Amino acid sequence: MKQENSPIYFITSNHRKFTSLQELLQPLGVDLRQLDYDFDEGRGLDIQTIAKSKLSQAKKAFPNKRLVVDDRGFFIPALKGFPGPFVKLLLNSFSYPGIIKLMKGETDRRAIFSFAVGYFDGEKDHIFVANEEGFIVDEPRGDNLHGWTELLYIYGHPSFPGRSLAELNDEEWQEYLTIIEKVDGLAMLRDYLKGVTSWLSPSFAKTFSVINTPFLLTS
Repeated sequence: MKQENSPIYFITSNHRKFTSLQELLQPLGVDLRQLDYDFDEGRGLDIQTIAKSKLSQAKKAFPNKRLVVDDRGFFIPALKGFPGPFVKLLLNSFSYPGIIKLMKGETDRRAIFSFAVGYFDGEKDHIFVANEEGFIVDEPRGDNLHGWTELLYIYGHPSFPGRSLAELNDEEWQEYLTIIEKVDGLAMLRDYLKGVTSWLSPSFAKTFSVINTPFLLTS
């Protein structure tokens, strides 16, 4: 049975991500709490599948709770999707300048941040997937990561042509955050929770995938 007034637990070790979701859900009066868990993420390349698996593991580890999990990937079509969901491993071993070297001579500079959020409401699983498409710059640029990943040195958004996100000033960064809220899995969860899903216009249909699935016990 759904526990609509019970706390929601975001299972993440990243306090910044937890705070971001907490701020999004605060106007709804949601009691969001943080839990940590060492997930077996496997070696799959599909973040939707990974999110489903994480949710399945979370339900076993924390029964009778409303739960949120997430997974993110960075996909570069010219590199056959590399690094995909293995961004952390990439930054720890290969680092972002390595991507610039691999992209040397490539005309297809597209890069896609893919976000998957899994939510268990006490009865059913809900998976929200969103993609943000940008580009790889020709060399690392900028010095302001805004508290985010080092990939911002080499990644740009179409709203700021030819520039990396690390080059944006604070005002431009806030503009960027407003833009990407439309392709943010956490914002999609917020809109679901407040019952506003009709905002998903046909123009975004190819970018967003919202999946409401029955109770899953995938591994």
